[in-house]
Amino acid sequence: MEKQPDAIAAADAALDRVVQLQAQLDALTAARAEALVAFDEAFAAAYPPQAEPLRERARNAELACALRVPERGAQRLLGEARTLVRALPATLAALAEGRFSYRHAQVLVDELAELDDADRAAVERVALGTAGTTTVAQFTRRVRRLREKRVPATLVERVRAARAARELTLDPTRDGMAYLTLFVGAVEAKAIHDRATAAAARAAADGDPRTLAQLRVDLVVDALLERDSTLGLSRTQLEALALDPDEAAAIQELEFGPFSGIVPTVIVTVPVQTLLGDCAPGTLEGVGPIDAATARRLAAQAPTLHRLLTDPETGVALSLSRTSYRVPDGLRRWLRIRDGSCRFPMCGIGTARCDIDHTHDWAHGGETDHRNLAHLSRGHHTLKHHGGWKVTQRADGSLQWTSYLGRHYETHVDTG
Repeated sequence: MEKQPDAIAAADAALDRVVQLQAQLDALTAARAEALVAFDEAFAAAYPPQAEPLRERARNAELACALRVPERGAQRLLGEARTLVRALPATLAALAEGRFSYRHAQVLVDELAELDDADRAAVERVALGTAGTTTVAQFTRRVRRLREKRVPATLVERVRAARAARELTLDPTRDGMAYLTLFVGAVEAKAIHDRATAAAARAAADGDPRTLAQLRVDLVVDALLERDSTLGLSRTQLEALALDPDEAAAIQELEFGPFSGIVPTVIVTVPVQTLLGDCAPGTLEGVGPIDAATARRLAAQAPTLHRLLTDPETGVALSLSRTSYRVPDGLRRWLRIRDGSCRFPMCGIGTARCDIDHTHDWAHGGETDHRNLAHLSRGHHTLKHHGGWKVTQRADGSLQWTSYLGRHYETHVDTG
């Protein structure tokens, strides 16, 4: 292979620049950790003692809004920073020198949390010797092996503690799609995946044109929503795939048991032009735009339709009901569609899990009117009234927030 010295030299110099910049980024990340701890300590000193129960939430909210991240992300950053600064000083120093990435440092933060000071320092000392020459995955495996030799709790105890964090999360993406992530025990996860794979493989063998990945998803969706399986598999056929009676019972419970009698509420906003055949997209609450055909199909299947008059240009409501303190059902529906989620900065909690708050407090003269109402999660509702945050609402529905530290943020209505 013939080499071109000038081109090779240019590529090598460019790579050197990339490495230098990465080292600078890692050093800045280490400096950020120290700044985060300084912020944590200063905020604790500044927050009034009588509001102590709200201090952590108020601190997380300040940090999340300033960094434009969710509060859980802000809390995680702060927790990692505390551990690096106070418990893993050698790791922080190596990160500041650009010897490895922040992801390597996160591995040590996560994996060594259960160890006492002496064991943590011992594992840190050994692990740092290879951090700069391994990928994050390789480094994680090495650190876990070192940790297992010193971890105080048994595997059973750690599994029990880990299971307490199980959850189901929704992460909307583009083009009417979303990730639905189930964080569950490895045994259950493997069983669900194997069951879906077996049923999908059977359908594929019978000539279904969908891919195995598509068939797996369709089977699980049909089971959870209790609808006729798009795979063409009856309950009898599903049970026939089971290896023993216990597994057959498990399928029966997965498909019909825990969800029997539960009817989910899904709010879909469909422009009237779309119902008449236009291609304008609809909006699925908490997710975003969906294609016109899907919007029309959902509207056709809806047991109840609620008419909502809107300006076709701005989307602002033209006709609302209004009463005293209690928000009437029609206005509740309109606000739910308008807001989409909690109206606190950086919060994505859906309106179904929020309170409707009078921006200007009802007890102090505020009115029950769409220009004075907005959805807030219970935690942010409490923070607004008792945690030092202030808010005003403009005529267009935007909220002007002032944090406890005096910083200003703005949130807008969900225009879909």
